[in-house]
Amino acid sequence: MAAPLTEVRRTEIPAREKLPKGLDAWVHRAHGMWKRRRSHGAELLLEARRLHAEAELLRELSDGELRARMQQARATLRRAGAEDLTAVFSEALPVVAELAHRSLRLRPYPVQLMGALGLAQARLVEMATGEGKTLTIGLAAALMAWRGRPLHVVTANDYLAGRDAETMQPLYAACGVTVAAVTSTLGPVERRAAYAAGVVYTTSKELVADFLRDRIVLGPLADPGRRTVARLIRGAGGAAAETNVVQRGLHTAIVDEADNQLIDEAVTPLIISRPQEDAALVAVCRSADSIASGLLPGEHYELDTRHKETRLTDAGRAKIAAWCAQAGPGRFHQPAWIGVLVVQALQARHFFLRDKQYVVVDGKVVIVDESTGRLMPGRSWRLGLHQAVEAKEGVEITPPNESLARLSFQRFFRLFRHLSGITGTAAEAAPEFWRVYERPMVVVPPNRPNRRAAWASRYYATADEKWAAVVAEIERLHAEGRAILVGTRSVAASEHLGQLLSKKFLSFALLNAHRHAEEAAIIHLAGDPRSITVATNMAGRGTDIRLGQGVAAAGGLHVILTEMHDSPRIDRQLQGRAGRQGDPGSTRLFASLEDELAERFLIRPVRKGLLRWLRARAEPDGGVGEGLVGWWLRRAQRAAQAQSYRQRCLVMEQDQQMAEALIPGQGLDQI
Repeated sequence: MAAPLTEVRRTEIPAREKLPKGLDAWVHRAHGMWKRRRSHGAELLLEARRLHAEAELLRELSDGELRARMQQARATLRRAGAEDLTAVFSEALPVVAELAHRSLRLRPYPVQLMGALGLAQARLVEMATGEGKTLTIGLAAALMAWRGRPLHVVTANDYLAGRDAETMQPLYAACGVTVAAVTSTLGPVERRAAYAAGVVYTTSKELVADFLRDRIVLGPLADPGRRTVARLIRGAGGAAAETNVVQRGLHTAIVDEADNQLIDEAVTPLIISRPQEDAALVAVCRSADSIASGLLPGEHYELDTRHKETRLTDAGRAKIAAWCAQAGPGRFHQPAWIGVLVVQALQARHFFLRDKQYVVVDGKVVIVDESTGRLMPGRSWRLGLHQAVEAKEGVEITPPNESLARLSFQRFFRLFRHLSGITGTAAEAAPEFWRVYERPMVVVPPNRPNRRAAWASRYYATADEKWAAVVAEIERLHAEGRAILVGTRSVAASEHLGQLLSKKFLSFALLNAHRHAEEAAIIHLAGDPRSITVATNMAGRGTDIRLGQGVAAAGGLHVILTEMHDSPRIDRQLQGRAGRQGDPGSTRLFASLEDELAERFLIRPVRKGLLRWLRARAEPDGGVGEGLVGWWLRRAQRAAQAQSYRQRCLVMEQDQQMAEALIPGQGLDQI
């Protein structure tokens, strides 16, 4: 049973809230490089092997004797001070490893014990796909839950939160720890009960949203002179207010797919809002969409494809002014205000495309997360953009929202006393993890040597030539009995490839945001002989494709990337589906000069020059191998990464400025 809120100890906010600048930033970066070079990965692996040997000795104990060992280790851990935790975790881990074997029939590998130690030591752990991250997290969470502090395991989506909590429940029960999952379907009463568990699986969206809702209930800080996590103290509403809060505090967080949740997701702050009924504004949004449909690119507005921005020309502003004059006086019939709405409508038309950035489900616009390919119900774009997309689609326009509280994911996760994360692609983001979260990284080696083969990439002038080559490779490998996974960047691309395969009479499974309900069944069959799975990035994270009988002998799973993403980490996640646990496998990238990355981040003269170069050297299928085109596309990918990094820094700076501008103890952002 969780302690009442009034009995929870106050938790201080970490002292360093601002990102270092100038000379401080240089020193901080140098310190991070030194920490990464001295990550002690080899020492941690030796310690894990020693603990694995100790766990083997516990196999002779009876269940009663092992339970007594567990209770003794739990009592020791509860009494341990912060400076003794590392040693105590090492002593207790063999007991948890043996309990995992008896409860789950899974004996942890030394590398999994190494990963669990890294998480217990508040590190960022890179662990390859298929190495058993779910069990690794379970081992670390069971250990840290013995301390009795609130512990959250943050997963990428509701499905994974529920799945992992259910999968690991026998281990937690054997360790005397309760577990629950907090998903978007739970009501306040169920949420409060779930948050009372020793280990809580949830998503970053649900965790931050509940934090902000509780902060609204608690009201201003009772003691504004003391910088505390407002979530853990009595608010102005007293005991009555506390009965309406759901969380029991923040202390320890283990973040799965940490690069996605702590880096990629950090671009968009989470905002708690409530709808404002405004029929006049809804009507004028439709008018703005109508005006936008009559404007001409180049004459009335200009497009910045790289930054996805639209700018009105003088002719465009004049046309809007003429419309306002004809519409007559009114609350919204001001050229400046209508101009803003028209720009949003143009943004929606050119840069927010159906089956790429969003899908329409039951007459509602639902955003799709590009990095994971999953639906994000309940989220909306800000500043009228969501209404502009709805007007474009002709669906019911939702009322605009009034913001009640706002918090970036970066700042939220810096509130945790103990923050750790695990992912298969941490190396590329290691400097940013250190700069923002001060988490040192440790790389866990694979349990078995990696046998995945990276086939030479293929580059084409047009998207049609690229898709023809992709279909040809699928036909060839399908005939050889291989299992094939094809990764696409958007729902529209996956549907297009599906149509091409249907014309060839090839049977395939399609996994995208429209078909997310069948995800578990599709992934279960994706490793079978001659199977063809076409998927968005839903298959890139949180999935484990096991090979069917005879597939390994035929060469294993073959992963085809049909486009480069803005971040190479997303590409590497998808490639990691092949070659799990020493299985054979292979990957190949197909890309074209008509892909989104090339169109956004390669200037037109460069694209034209590459097109001539490619045509002059094209092979019979119309493509070329590694060379100048590949170099320029990787350069474009680095430019996209740099732009995303600047956006994340801007979000954090804006979040900090808003917090500093508020009177201490009065604003909802004062946390």
